[in-house]
Amino acid sequence: MKRALLLVLLGVAAPASAQSPSPSAIPEGANSGWMAISGVIMLVLVLVAVGVAVKAFDLKRRRESEAVLLQAQLSDALLRDQSLAGLLVTPTAYVPYWSGSPATVVLEGRIPSSDLREPVLRVIEREAARIRPDVVIEDHLAVVPEVARRVA
Repeated sequence: MKRALLLVLLGVAAPASAQSPSPSAIPEGANSGWMAISGVIMLVLVLVAVGVAVKAFDLKRRRESEAVLLQAQLSDALLRDQSLAGLLVTPTAYVPYWSGSPATVVLEGRIPSSDLREPVLRVIEREAARIRPDVVIEDHLAVVPEVARRVA
């Protein structure tokens, strides 16, 4: 008997709960609550996007300053060596954004003889290894016999 009564109550209650409430039955505060939550979510997303952009810009600035420092120290090393002073050689450094990647130094310029290529590369390799252990050197030096040394 109790079971039959329970089934009757459930049978009566089920169709009544399946009906959707009319729009006037939804409290007004429910809509504004969802709007407030979506507004907060949008604000958080904008703040995260701004934070990521600031971090990326800071990383780019830091890598560029590392490249400038490396480039300046390599140029100074060439000037300190008396046998190489006055050569038209320019080291240009590139430091990638990701910390696991090696820095690249491109040596460009003109030297009067091929005998000077090895001393230039040796000075650059030694100084670069002292500053950073992961430097790749690209040799773009051109041997031009007519090139005279600049007087420093």
